[in-house]
Amino acid sequence: MASFNDQTGKVNLTEIISKANIKMFRTYAVISLLLAPTVGLAASHEEILRLNAVQNPGTQVICHVPLNIAADQNSVTVDYKNSMTVIANQGDTRLYQVITTFIPNGTTTSVLTQRYKLSVITDETGQTHKIDPDSVSVTSPSSAELARINEDQLRNGPASYQSDSMVTVTDFPNFTIQGYDYGPVTECTVLPVKG
Repeated sequence: MASFNDQTGKVNLTEIISKANIKMFRTYAVISLLLAPTVGLAASHEEILRLNAVQNPGTQVICHVPLNIAADQNSVTVDYKNSMTVIANQGDTRLYQVITTFIPNGTTTSVLTQRYKLSVITDETGQTHKIDPDSVSVTSPSSAELARINEDQLRNGPASYQSDSMVTVTDFPNFTIQGYDYGPVTECTVLPVKG
């Protein structure tokens, strides 16, 4: 059984992907989308449209945020990373191939890896995100059962909505997505197609 040693003591990786945390992983799988809106520096709808326009097929969008999770009565920080490659961009609708990893600080191994296709449809005030259930695959080096449970949750999860007000353009085309009230901010880097 895999484990690692953080500053608070030894933590079992299977605990990190316990059934109590699986639902949280599903929640974050859709790019940390159902989050409280920001105030102040939120992107305008025109900025969102510009962000969408630069995401040509082959562009990579890499988003990450540190998540604190209770495991073995300790707090463990897990680096949640979404690596999304644009498959198609038809203006208001984009399709991504997504690989999501959850890597505990102090390790290089993901405790859970999710792969799926994600459709994003832009409207006048935000974007709807929907995972293609037929494309979902989840693996875990510690527990095939928990990977199967998470895969079922991703396949059966509802679409989610991200308001434009949740996004802040930092250094175009890079952006952030505001976390829960006083929660972590997801940082996203856009890597355009070279050539």
